[in-house]
Amino acid sequence: MDDKETMFSHAAQAAAETFAASLEPIGLVLADGWNGEGSLFEGDGRRCEGWYWAWEARRFFSVVCCDFTLKEPLPFCFDSGGYFAVRRERHGLMPQSSVSAFLEAKPKTSSILLPKGARFSYTEIEYYDEYCQSVFGERIDKALKPLATSLKGLRNQASWDPEIVEMLGEITPREIPGPEASLLYSGIANLVMARLLRMGESLCEGVAEQDRLSIARAVSYIENNLGGAIRQKDLLEAANMGSTKFKKTFKQVTGLTVTEFVSSERIELAKRLLTDHDMSIDEVAHRCGYARATSFSALFAKSVGMPPRKWRSIAKVAFDDDPESKLLGVLASGRSCVSEAESHS
Repeated sequence: MDDKETMFSHAAQAAAETFAASLEPIGLVLADGWNGEGSLFEGDGRRCEGWYWAWEARRFFSVVCCDFTLKEPLPFCFDSGGYFAVRRERHGLMPQSSVSAFLEAKPKTSSILLPKGARFSYTEIEYYDEYCQSVFGERIDKALKPLATSLKGLRNQASWDPEIVEMLGEITPREIPGPEASLLYSGIANLVMARLLRMGESLCEGVAEQDRLSIARAVSYIENNLGGAIRQKDLLEAANMGSTKFKKTFKQVTGLTVTEFVSSERIELAKRLLTDHDMSIDEVAHRCGYARATSFSALFAKSVGMPPRKWRSIAKVAFDDDPESKLLGVLASGRSCVSEAESHS
């Protein structure tokens, strides 16, 4: 073990190994003199201002808390295995709810260009395959896909368990000794998962486990085919269900009809693609499964409350230090986000 490794506890070293390679390119580097548990990264003042803190439990799960702002456009690249995350947004890109959950079931490499002025402020728990194997005896894709499917329907609802919000609020960087930190963060992670499972059971009350898995397969098919035609017969084949049962069960599990769910997923994909300012509206529409940009723009405006070009402008400033006032200014004046961002840089 070299000198650098001896500076950190096991949990801190594990977190550093997991996150350092992804954070350094955007200006977040390991802090000197940090005596608390986990790893604390600080902005270098040139590319980034703020901080990012992470604590990891033996690759079972990580807890993360951050608040940082980029001072220039920067590429963010990261490799990820399978994980399930529950996040409490404190400040982000027009959040739909205070808490959200999502599942990344397959290892992948992701890359995105983050704009100047982008601010990220959230608390998150990321559960890994090892956690699911120890708790459920299954890989994360099998253990938590039905839960993730059910929670998708809560994107636009304020029906999250308030205790989950409170528990996530207890996760903060603090200078506490290892055993106490281990009990605190492990306890919160397990309690949050227990509450999530209870929520999943409540949302899917009366739906057999096998039927939940069937709907989860259909949802996976939708997620993987948003850019093309999604036909009912393909969904029925993925779920191995008849039409009547499929429609009823899909609504029970997700809280949405198939049409509503597909539209919602396409709009969410469009929001992510619109943050890429090199991509035309026509290309965004095509990537989201719409044959015509006019149809896409009309549906986007109906769902979001503004056309995609306006949303793209607002997205540029939505991460900034005072997004609420800036959003109101952009909406009222129609000025471009570029001049708005420059005037505050």
